[in-house]
Order: sequence, then structure tokens, then C-alpha cells
Amino acid sequence: MNATHDMPTCGHCGQETPLEDVVRHEHETGVVVHCPDCNCVLGRYRDPSLRSR
Repeated sequence: MNATHDMPTCGHCGQETPLEDVVRHEHETGVVVHCPDCNCVLGRYRDPSLRSR
């Protein structure tokens, strides 16, 4: 059986993007990911590993 991967859909332009292709920016407090087509933010989250850097 093949593994399926979720493809986030941009709420602004409707583009479905494979997870490996979303644009990811690491900041001191977390990570922001956005659509590579229109640059709309797809999500923000805290990454505990970034605090130890």
C-alpha cells in the first residue's frame, strides 16, 4: 500500500501544494509556512527544537 501525503490547500489562491514544496521560515519563536504561489500564510506553529539553538 502506498503512503498518502496531505497536500495543504491555500485558502487564498486554492493551490494544493505537496508538503515538501511549501515555503518554511524558521524564527526564534516558531515556524511559519506559506504558499509558494501567492505567499499567503498556510500556518504558524511553535517548534520546541528552535528554542535550544
